[in-house]
Amino acid sequence: MGEVIPFEKLKKKKNEFNPNEKNSRIITENATTEYPKVLDSLKEGSSIDIDYADMEPDEKIEYWKNIEKEEEERFRCKYSDVLAAVPVSAGEKMQYFAKVMLQLLPDTFHRSWDARFDTWMDFCQFYITGFDSAYSDYIKANKEFEQPYQYKFKEMAAEKLEEELVDCLEKIVEKCPEKKEEDKTAMMYQAAKLFELQELLSDLFYMEVTKD
Repeated sequence: MGEVIPFEKLKKKKNEFNPNEKNSRIITENATTEYPKVLDSLKEGSSIDIDYADMEPDEKIEYWKNIEKEEEERFRCKYSDVLAAVPVSAGEKMQYFAKVMLQLLPDTFHRSWDARFDTWMDFCQFYITGFDSAYSDYIKANKEFEQPYQYKFKEMAAEKLEEELVDCLEKIVEKCPEKKEEDKTAMMYQAAKLFELQELLSDLFYMEVTKD
């Protein structure tokens, strides 16, 4: 049946999730004598040129923190126009970022590995720093219209996951602006579903990153 997670518990789980941090930890734990080849694209052009193989564990952690900072700056520069046009209201923000993430999905699933990985990282950034923040404000203002969501976190094939993500994001776009109270309930339901789906998407990439 899955677990019904109330908003407070859900938010705690969200706060514990950081794709860059989780990815960094997994890569560091699996790295042996060389820089992980799957992240060569992150190293290119980086100001960090220390030999990864010779680092101590604490130095590797600091290394990844610096990589994360550079990635965040790269993201802000790459999407400066998109970030400058964010609407004011929470519902419109959710709709806005849903549209942006919809545009990223084809490249997340159907290009080369490097392109897919980079687009997935951008997708995560838009979700965490944009959509999730707006969702937090939205649910606080519309708490009385919230209904429990049955979380399953059940693994699914990439093709099915893409279909579910497209459907979920399109429904969020369609429901805003809300014309009735039921639309607010539907917005929060689909936002909760998006949380589950983006976790499954991240799991797909973690498996690719860490496979032999």
